[in-house]
Amino acid sequence: MATIHHHHYSLFGLIVLSGLIAFGQTVTAQPKQKPARAVSEKRPPVFQSEAQLRQAVFDSAATFVGKTERTNQNDADWITAINRFSKLPSRAHYCASAFYYVHAINGVKLPIGAAGVGMVRTYFSQAKTLIYKRNRRGNQRIGPKPGRMDAVSLFASHIEGIAQDRYDPEEEDRVRCIGFNTTGGKGTKGGCYINFRRTAEIKAIANWIGPYWNSLKPATL
Repeated sequence: MATIHHHHYSLFGLIVLSGLIAFGQTVTAQPKQKPARAVSEKRPPVFQSEAQLRQAVFDSAATFVGKTERTNQNDADWITAINRFSKLPSRAHYCASAFYYVHAINGVKLPIGAAGVGMVRTYFSQAKTLIYKRNRRGNQRIGPKPGRMDAVSLFASHIEGIAQDRYDPEEEDRVRCIGFNTTGGKGTKGGCYINFRRTAEIKAIANWIGPYWNSLKPATL
């Protein structure tokens, strides 16, 4: 009778152990899949106007304002989550991947290949999206006036979103922007900041939200 009891105990132990192993494997696999699954399973919000969509993208970005890196090495849980969403290394530069992320969670899937999500230049490589550029002849607006969350190209390789409803680079010498992977010009820790950028520092501005909004079928509006 003692042998039978021992046999049942061993079988029970195997079942428990196998269950714990399976559970452990599930938990281990979740971090790689959770960000993408959470967004894909969530139905994107429905917006009534392009202005409302632009505001929503900005609001999503604004939730990160004030968040910083731990040691100025692109190291923080919130940065890891943003980069992991696009399958980038956890400590990759995140000014571009964050710009992509705040659009994606609002249903705006920017037509940028997976390999280019983290590259600033890809957001300014499509001529049809460019509405402003700086060339040898100076600044030139080549499309509609920039608006909230249009992409701004700055410095050697940095992207930010316009943080105001209207901006005329031909008349205004500064523009309010929201940016990631920056110190906000304050010499503090890298993170997400609201910045005032000089028009003279801007290399190009791209409008991604307008074309996306216009591509939506009337039934979805």
